[in-house]
Amino acid sequence: FIFSSYLCVTFCMCLVSHEELAKELVGMSSLQMEESVSTDLLKTVSGNLKRERSESEPFNHWIFDKVLDEKTVDDLLAIPFKAPTIFDHWGKRETYNSSRIFFTPENCKVNSTLKNIVNVFNNPDIISELGNMVDVDLSKGKLRIEYTLDTGHFWLEPHCDIPEKLLTFLIYLSKDADSYKWGTVLYNEDKHYVGQAPYKSNTGLMFCAGENTWHGFREQNIRGVRKNLIINYVTKDWRAKHELAPVS
Repeated sequence: FIFSSYLCVTFCMCLVSHEELAKELVGMSSLQMEESVSTDLLKTVSGNLKRERSESEPFNHWIFDKVLDEKTVDDLLAIPFKAPTIFDHWGKRETYNSSRIFFTPENCKVNSTLKNIVNVFNNPDIISELGNMVDVDLSKGKLRIEYTLDTGHFWLEPHCDIPEKLLTFLIYLSKDADSYKWGTVLYNEDKHYVGQAPYKSNTGLMFCAGENTWHGFREQNIRGVRKNLIINYVTKDWRAKHELAPVS
């Protein structure tokens, strides 16, 4: 009986060991896969950033025909985030801060797509590439990424970003039939309409905060959901720490 019990215990210990080893191997495989995806995405983004189109009217800004890879865009669109219900919109995102979605450490832990994007835009080479493009030192900035979901009667008043935002980089995601109407509106110093950024899935608009960088979104009834990423590098004294992405 003692011998049988010993065999049983030994067998169970071996079984546990093999199960633990299998879990470790799966974990290592998943980690290697994530690293591979992140590396591929890094190369894609870096290459796409080199194909920017710079514009000077009504203020300096940059247009990108592609930013991410299509799989990443599709993975972002597939995330079941719900658009916030807003009964009384005031033309400012701050009016519904409690329902905004950021690439926080917690969100990145449960979604590898978010983590991969954070890894890319935390990469020193990407930070240097963007900084050189706009002639701003982003190396000491902190990464902040928001996933926006706009729907219904939505609008944003003409505004300039606060100086604590060193860089603003919008990546448009939606593929809805009417999405070509959803580009960011650009205004001159008198807040007169000048033009609209082209909206197409995986295109980008980038600019820096300044006294004349007026932009917004004219009110329209959005049928569907206008999904975008807003990537910011912000100063180290950014107060809303809960909005910041994890450090890679």
